[in-house]
Amino acid sequence: MSDTVNIKRVQPLKTCLYQVVADEIVADIEQGLYQTGQKMLSVRQLSRKRQVSISTITQAYGLLEDRGYIQAKPQSGYFLRQLDVDTHTSPPLSIGRTPGPVTKSRQISTVLASCQQASSINFGAAIPALDLLPQRAIQSHIQKASRYQSDEMLSYQFSPGYMPLRAQIAQRMRNIGVRCHMDEIMITQGCTEALSLSLRANTVAGDMIAVESPCYYGFLQMAEMLGLKVIEIPTHSTTGMSIEALQLALQQWPIKLILLGSRFSNPTGSVMPEAHQRQLVSLVNDYQIKVVEDDIYGEIDFSGKNNTVLKTFDTQGRVLYCSSFSKTIAPGLRVGWCLPGKSQEQMQNLQMFNTFAAASLQQCAMATYLQAGSYDKHLRALKRTIKQNIDYFMVAIRQYFPATTLLSQPAGGFVLWLALAENISATELQTLALQENITLIPGSVFSNTQHFDNYIRLNCALSWNASIKNALKKLGELVMILEQQSL
Repeated sequence: MSDTVNIKRVQPLKTCLYQVVADEIVADIEQGLYQTGQKMLSVRQLSRKRQVSISTITQAYGLLEDRGYIQAKPQSGYFLRQLDVDTHTSPPLSIGRTPGPVTKSRQISTVLASCQQASSINFGAAIPALDLLPQRAIQSHIQKASRYQSDEMLSYQFSPGYMPLRAQIAQRMRNIGVRCHMDEIMITQGCTEALSLSLRANTVAGDMIAVESPCYYGFLQMAEMLGLKVIEIPTHSTTGMSIEALQLALQQWPIKLILLGSRFSNPTGSVMPEAHQRQLVSLVNDYQIKVVEDDIYGEIDFSGKNNTVLKTFDTQGRVLYCSSFSKTIAPGLRVGWCLPGKSQEQMQNLQMFNTFAAASLQQCAMATYLQAGSYDKHLRALKRTIKQNIDYFMVAIRQYFPATTLLSQPAGGFVLWLALAENISATELQTLALQENITLIPGSVFSNTQHFDNYIRLNCALSWNASIKNALKKLGELVMILEQQSL
């Protein structure tokens, strides 16, 4: 029997001692004092610790079990359960749209500027809190590179980049079934440069590209900058881009390239199943086009079961795989990479004429950090923390937001995608939230349409505490106010 449980809404009860104890335990859980699956104190131990009767603790644990926080295992005790919500509450399949030029770049820039304002709670930019990242380890490796690798650090690491770093990345690519030589890898200034070079090497102004709906707003910005038309393909918040809708679009329109994230796509958190990945690669081969795959959140996989990408099944070099360490190690280092396939020569030439290569110091430091072997240990801790955070966010949203709210259930990454009531303007919510020193991203920037004007994206890669919970409560109150005003 699965430990996953539906969190139930409960009506306020009379304040009894066992309820007080139960609420205190919930507060401890939400502060991160317990990990999913961890054994709780026994009834006798907690009775002595709280200096209350065994009956009180038994009632408190019973209440927590009813609420879905803990689970009793025969002859073993009580354990913290994985917090989840009903699957039917996920946002529905989107409807996509016909091709057209991007018209939202200015709006996207305005929204991003607001997210850079000083705020007490940053639910906006999808950037992990620094205390979740290996700051001291990276600092140590930067110092080592400065001291012991000064020749490499002070010299250009011309495209395709620093060889020891490319060797480490080639080894890691085997984790997702991609066997490649380090010479097939290009180091870039973050994932953004990898994506930009991929588009520039394979399109010209006026070409049409297919993206998810909704998609990462950076895709739309790049498309507008390059003068590309965009067609949005219907996308499910769990399984990603619809293969059937994509095939129909390929039959109807001269699509030059597909741009998407196959694992924990931003903003939906969707994961394209392996069977769909195979089908998409087959379509790409049949129509002799390219696909640019953004896997920047790929290593933040809670289950460890999503271990294939489009590149896994690429035998013709038509998949351009892009990623970086920005979401897991340090966003400011700007260390990304790409497996360009058939486009490598074009992309290296573009990079040489623009930046020569990525910065040398960061490449040297990242190479030694990966060689030290502590990255996987850090990833395990990071994934545990983020998964628990998402559990807490989901419970708080169910508690404080209107019952009409729909939310994604990502199996990885660290963003939540929320659909509010159709009559609510997420842009108006963003303005009200800013007045409370809370930033968020309205859904309108993730599409060239108006389909997601009542959606918001929340960054969950924060250190959970009472301030985060109170900010979610405040957001829920603002949503309810907007919902009432629209009636």
